[in-house]
Amino acid sequence: MLKKTLLIGIVSILVILLLAMLLAPRIAKRYIINHSQELVGRQIDLGKIKINYFTATIRLIDFKMFEANEKEVFVSFDTLRINAEPLHLFKDELVVEEFYLKGLQARIIQNDSIFNFDDLVTFFEAAGDTTNHETEVDSTVSDFKFEFSNIAIREAIFTYQDIPLEKTLSTKNLNLEVPFISWDQQHSSEAGLKFYFENGGFFQSKIEVDPKSKNFNAQININRLELQPFYEYTLDYANLGSLEGSLNTNLVLTGNIDYPEEILVSGPFDLYNFKTTDQRQLPFISVPRIHGRLKKIDYAHEYYAFDTLALYDPHFYVEIYDSTINVYEATDYYAYFPPEEDDDEIEGSDNTLAGSVDSTTSVLYYGFDHLEINNGTMDLVDKTTPDPFQYNLSNIELNADSIFSNADWVTLYADMLLNKRGKLASEIGFFPEDPMDLSLNYVITDFLLSDLNIYSRHYMGFPILYGDMYYKSNTQILKGQLTSDNKLVITNAEIGDKRGGLYNLPLKFALFLLKDRDGVIDLDIPVRGDLNDPKVSIGKIVWQTFKNLIIKVAAAPFDFLASVISVDPKDIKSIEYAYLDTAFTEQRKRQVDLLLELEQKKQDLEIELVYFNDVDKEKRQIAVYEAGKMFSAETGKDYRSDEPDFIEFLKLKTETDSIDIGDAALEIIPASIVDSLSAQFRQFRRNSIENYLDRVGDSTEIKVFIPDPKSPKNLGSEPKFEVKYSIKGTSPDEE
Repeated sequence: MLKKTLLIGIVSILVILLLAMLLAPRIAKRYIINHSQELVGRQIDLGKIKINYFTATIRLIDFKMFEANEKEVFVSFDTLRINAEPLHLFKDELVVEEFYLKGLQARIIQNDSIFNFDDLVTFFEAAGDTTNHETEVDSTVSDFKFEFSNIAIREAIFTYQDIPLEKTLSTKNLNLEVPFISWDQQHSSEAGLKFYFENGGFFQSKIEVDPKSKNFNAQININRLELQPFYEYTLDYANLGSLEGSLNTNLVLTGNIDYPEEILVSGPFDLYNFKTTDQRQLPFISVPRIHGRLKKIDYAHEYYAFDTLALYDPHFYVEIYDSTINVYEATDYYAYFPPEEDDDEIEGSDNTLAGSVDSTTSVLYYGFDHLEINNGTMDLVDKTTPDPFQYNLSNIELNADSIFSNADWVTLYADMLLNKRGKLASEIGFFPEDPMDLSLNYVITDFLLSDLNIYSRHYMGFPILYGDMYYKSNTQILKGQLTSDNKLVITNAEIGDKRGGLYNLPLKFALFLLKDRDGVIDLDIPVRGDLNDPKVSIGKIVWQTFKNLIIKVAAAPFDFLASVISVDPKDIKSIEYAYLDTAFTEQRKRQVDLLLELEQKKQDLEIELVYFNDVDKEKRQIAVYEAGKMFSAETGKDYRSDEPDFIEFLKLKTETDSIDIGDAALEIIPASIVDSLSAQFRQFRRNSIENYLDRVGDSTEIKVFIPDPKSPKNLGSEPKFEVKYSIKGTSPDEE
């Protein structure tokens, strides 16, 4: 009887347990749905709960968590399967051998600083704040440990919506794998995560956390992360039209979970097929590969240190407009380098990044142990002229070491090809705290002048036919003061005929004069200017210097032609006479000989002797001379040494008590005689030079020309033949 009763009891208990086990999922489902607001702070819906008691497996099917408005779905999934080891609970361990989640869908919405899960954060923070200051925590309670293995998330969809940017990012059929997660309150814990991108790339991480200090160390491996979805977020820092490329990196993140904003980042990275366009959707920057190694990135303290940054085969497109260039439009320099409020220096070592800046400061720090550009190219397009100027820079090589924002001085070295022919080698130095304080030294060789044809035609009206240029410049800008010393050597330069142009500069004639006997132009050109004046720019200073040089050369050609025959410029500037002087002296013959020599050595040089003389002044001198002859004939005296007697003689002849010698002489000497002698003097001076030219220079083309006597240049001038120089076959307008 006892056995029978015991058997019935055992069976009854088993039946009750079995019923409880069968009904438990339904009861749990109903309880979770009805009390979800109390449990998690949101309304939940659940299709089914299935439990396999023999394998300790729990499955949740058709789960939904709604938004705070209880209408839209916040998180949902098709199936969650958990395979646990319940016996480990007796050892204060939660062990899950499998965590499988299929069809997860989650939606994150951000509106400025507000997220659609802020209420959940508040709910769980309130639930976790159970501190009772009147109750002491039992220190004998053992620490709890959990382990999760084989975590798999299949066909997940995450959606992120940024309302102000009107941007939505989403993933499709995302598969994640987390090999292992453990948490031990006594020892360091670790976790791993891996999931794949749509393009076949993946994200993989491993993190170790010290539960006591809460310090963590994470290793992040990213393969082929597409940049395009992050384009809108670059608009806070740059005005780009588009962004493309993919990222590979192995980063190390260290920090404390209580201070996530102070994470330190280091490690290598590679960007592939990086491309951007400007605001006009024109290509701006494209780089097949960018390799770098982060030495230390501390965003909280504005500390950015690179071990290496290398750009391979980059291409840059620069377009210049009337008031700006696309580089200025795409970047805002002063947003990153604002003017300093004071002159306090940032102390630190200038050859190492470690410890160079106090990490508690917020002063922007950047540094590159090594920076390089390999085989770069640049297309430069200037649209300020009617025909756009297009120029290509290639084989750009740049190398620099120890570029630190707190350094006293930084030096870069760059080389490149100019339009596939010319060569440029440069040394660029600057003060990092104010990059406008700089030094630029460069040498250009084998440069084709015809590359500048568009500028020459537009501004001066002269097409450049051919020519080569060597250019060396030592330029400094310190405190806004520009000091530039330049060496310019031009060979075989030829320009065409003038056709229009904004400025009427005698470029052709100036270049002709500047050529030496070998056809080489060798100039030293100093450039100075004050860039602190907002109306002044480097371009304006250089242009004004060039314009002044051309005008100076054309206005005083004898200064430059004298070097051709190694004489004093005065000897080939003019042949001068005194009034009444007509003698063709040896000095004047020598001057004509120099002009003949110059004509032979400077081919295509046209020389003209233009006669100027204030005829009225010379006629007065002629009249006085003739009156003096009369005075000498009557008195036997010289009018030049016996001026008082000569004056009395003139008074007597003019019958006046107050006289001017010249006026009196003109009164007593017949005008016909004065005019005749004046004409004879002019003709004799001209004939003596022309006859000498005919006799000595058989093939000379030097001409003697007497302009209109009314020419203003005659006024006050003593007799002289002013030498005029020009290019054969051109008019003054064409020069």
